[in-house]
Formats: sequence, C-alpha cells, structure tokens
Amino acid sequence: MKLLYLVICMAIGCSSSGNSAVSDSSAVKETSTDTETLISFQDRITVPYLRTHLSVLAADSMEGRETGTRGQIMAAEYLAEQYKSMGLKPVGDNDTYYQNFDLSATKRDSTVFKTYKMEDGQKVLIERSVESLDKIASYIRSYGGSDSLSGEIVFAGFGVNDPANNVAHLEGMDLSGKWVMIFEEIPHFSDGDTLIDPAIDGRRRLASIVEQKGAEGLLLIRDMSRTEFQDLARRIQPIYNNPSSMTLDYLNRGSQGGFSKGYTVINPEMAARILDLTESKDLASLKTNLIDTITEFSPVETGYALSQTPYTSKPKLATENVLALLEGGDPELKDEVVVLTSHYDHVGIGRPDSTGDRIYNGADDDGSGTVAILNIAKALTEAKENGYLPRRSILFLNVTGEEKGLLGSRYYSDHPVIPIEKTVANINTDMIGRIDARHEKMGQENYSYIIGGKIISSQLDSLLEVANKQSGNIELSSRYNDLEDPNHFYRRSDHWNFGRLGVPFVFFFTGVHEDYHKPGDEVHKIRFEKMARIAKTMYATTILLANNDKAPEVDNQEFIEITRE
Repeated sequence: MKLLYLVICMAIGCSSSGNSAVSDSSAVKETSTDTETLISFQDRITVPYLRTHLSVLAADSMEGRETGTRGQIMAAEYLAEQYKSMGLKPVGDNDTYYQNFDLSATKRDSTVFKTYKMEDGQKVLIERSVESLDKIASYIRSYGGSDSLSGEIVFAGFGVNDPANNVAHLEGMDLSGKWVMIFEEIPHFSDGDTLIDPAIDGRRRLASIVEQKGAEGLLLIRDMSRTEFQDLARRIQPIYNNPSSMTLDYLNRGSQGGFSKGYTVINPEMAARILDLTESKDLASLKTNLIDTITEFSPVETGYALSQTPYTSKPKLATENVLALLEGGDPELKDEVVVLTSHYDHVGIGRPDSTGDRIYNGADDDGSGTVAILNIAKALTEAKENGYLPRRSILFLNVTGEEKGLLGSRYYSDHPVIPIEKTVANINTDMIGRIDARHEKMGQENYSYIIGGKIISSQLDSLLEVANKQSGNIELSSRYNDLEDPNHFYRRSDHWNFGRLGVPFVFFFTGVHEDYHKPGDEVHKIRFEKMARIAKTMYATTILLANNDKAPEVDNQEFIEITRE
C-alpha cells in the first residue's frame, strides 16, 4: 500500500514536507507534517464516538433542529462546545464559533374562508370558518394559496381534458377567476378499460386548470369521512405559527411567497352542500355515476362562491453557522484552507406519522455528516497533540439553513472567514449513515456516492482515489456524478455554493431512503460501521489535499458554465 501511495503521489505531487514518522511520539521535538503519520490518526474515528455524539444531536430534545428554532440553537451550542473542548480556534464573530446572520421568513397566522350562496345575483354569506393552529375550517389549505383568492365555484368532475378518450371536463365554460371543484382521485381505469390517460397526473391537472385555464384554484373532494377530514386538518395545523419560505434579504429573490393560487381540500359535508346532495355519502354515488358517463360531462355552475384570505407575518429569524479552524503547520501554506462542510439543521417538528411521532430527528439527514466531521476534527486535534499537523489549515464548517435552500453555505460563501481564493477544496457530506434501496437489494453497505471530483477537478478525483485506498476502502460510486443526471445532486447540497465560485469539491452521500424527511430518521437505524469507513475516507482525502504541493485545479469548464445559468 505504501508503494501504491508513492507511485501515485509522484504523479500528482503529494508531499510529506516535514519530519519523517517517529515511533515514539515523545521524541518529536517540533511539529511534523508527515502525511503517512497524519493518515494513521484515522484510527481515532470510531463507532463509539460517532454513536455518542449522534445520540445527542438527533435526540428528541433537539426538536428536529429546524432553522431558527430552539432546537437548532441548542445543536449549535453543542457543536461549539465540542470544538472548544478540542482547543480548535474560534474564527466566527467576535472570536466565537458562530457566524451569525438573519433570515427573512413568512409565518402563517391563520386563513379565513367565507362561503357564499348566490341569490338574485348577490352573494349571501352562509359560513365563515378559520384555519389556524387551534381551529379547523371547512377547507384545508393543502398547497399554495399565498394570495387572497375569491371566485364562484364551478364543479368540473375529474378536472381533466383527454381528447384521446373523449373526456372534456374543462371545456364549455370560462374557468378564469373561478374555484374549480373536482374529485381528487383520477379514474384512469375501470373494468379493464382506460378512461383517462395514465400520464395525466395531479401535477399536470393543476397546470391545466390554474395555469392554462386561469382558475383561482382547486377544491379537492377526497374519499374521506368527516372524521378523517378533521384528522387531516389536525395534522396540518402545525404549519401555522411555523416560519417558512426563508431567504437571505440580499439575494433579492422576490416575495418568496410560493404558489399563489389555491390547492385546497374541502370538507365532504360542505362539498355535498354545494352540490345540492342530501348527505356527504351521496358523493360516492355521484362519483360512480360520473365514471359511468365520463365522456358526457362538462363543467357546471354550483351557485356558490368562496373567498380565501391568508393572514401572514414576516418575521426575521436569527441563525448561525458553526465553524472552527485547525491552523496548518507549513508557514508557506497555512494561509490556505480545506473546508469540510455538513448541515446540522433539519426540518423540526411536523405532521405525525402513523405512530404519532412528530419529531423529525434527522439522524441521517444530516446528523450523520455532522458528527463525522466532529470525529475528523477530533482525530486531527489528537494528531496535533502528538506533534503532527497538516500543511494547510482545515476549516470545520457546520451550516444552518440547508433545508431552506442552502442558505447557511450561501451566506458563508458570500462572507467567508478565509478568502475564497485561499480555499483549495471543499469536502461536503450529507446523509452517510444509511443505505438506499438499490444497495440494500445488492447487499452492499460499504459505499458512497461521489459527486464532484472529476466533474469539476480531475486532480481532486485522483487524490480521492488514493486516499480511499489508504483508509475506508469503500466503493466510490459515480452513479449520480453526471451533469445530466435528472436528480441534479451536484447542486442540491452545500458544496454547490463553493463550486459556483470555482472551488473544487467532493460530496459524500449514500442516497435517499424510506425515512427521508420523516420522523423515522432515528439513531437506532444508523449503520455506524459503514459511516466510520466513509468518515475515514473523508479524513484521508482531507490530509492529501492539505499536504499536496499544489491545490487541485478546476479543469471541467462545462461545470463552470452550468453554475452561470
């Protein structure tokens, strides 16, 4: 293995640049930057360390670590305390471990719905209901509806046009400015016959009605009882008084109000009333009849109208990145830095799962990457205590606001504590504690998807290959390392905000699993042995980047062009 290291490093310029390894650490009289000895400290990356710290970071007491909340602040304090205990240099604001900044957000306070009946050309109010943190209305604002909306209600059956099957439920009436009430479930097949093209899904239907026909929004009739509707409403309630649509003011992204039109679930009792049915159970008979006569139906006016008025506020939220520096040991290179990143925020407390659990712990996303970086920092501080330092400095950066649009890493890259031109590379990690369905089926655990590397810098890719053979020896999968990949993982985590500025990066990621953004993303499901191996590969890659004579160059101009789009 040592021979392999020497052969490859002769080609790409690795360097020990320091005293040779000394078996008796007490004999080291001055700091050494010896590469092989530094890499040997990867043994300090251990399952017990990872498990201990992840059990704290992803505990219920951290309340899901949503940006701007108490749980996120508690997590930041915990990380800062760990870096302080290691003796790492605070390089944040006022010599702290925090880089503080504010986010603008939108907070839903309530939504007021007013239902009217049209009588002699006049609107007569028949119900006023309010949706809020403690109130249930006759409507559930499922998606969008950031604007005040008002219009007459039209019933449009299943809300689709499918000329190939002679279905025209959106034709024969001007739908502009109207609420369009429809059955939510599209009956693509009946008794083996195709009724509606299976390619027409809910998203395409939304576009047809709202974007093409100009409707105010949709009122969705679901197959549910009154009790089921109320249960759904209660699950939705936590969105109120919970800040969303966060942004950095200086990015000038507009109102960040989201989809302005309504996508609203209607109480089946109210739907039955609007359709002049005796009981809500009659909706099922209406739906069956509609399927039987699907090609004969066209929109009908109901004689009712609806207004939807959302009340929101625009709070400012204080949040913070956590960062600490290990200064390098080479007087000529210590001003340059390798940045290790993870996001320590998650999505907080939300809708309960089937067990009633409402805390989204984020053990894998991205508790796993965050404690991996903690352990790498610990390994490097122990190397320092034994007289060994990398040539370049290492910045440990745990960012906030990733789940809100990569906001923490964007803020850091716009306000770096070490100049971007002195940043030689970024190693980013997000979700390395589980395995995806593909690898579960293959029975393969010790792998990581690698995004970046050769799509921005072939030299960085070469260093990674060398480092992996000396450390975790995991499978380095390039499955998603493609600028044409429809998942666009190359721009979906914090490395993007370094790559866009021309900083070579490599992103470690083991894929999406069934608990992604769900309460089930918990510590007891983490595979710590494989997580430790990935962390060791990250550690060794950090050492080779820090000790290489030259910084890796960006040599893929296609990536640079994409960042300008």
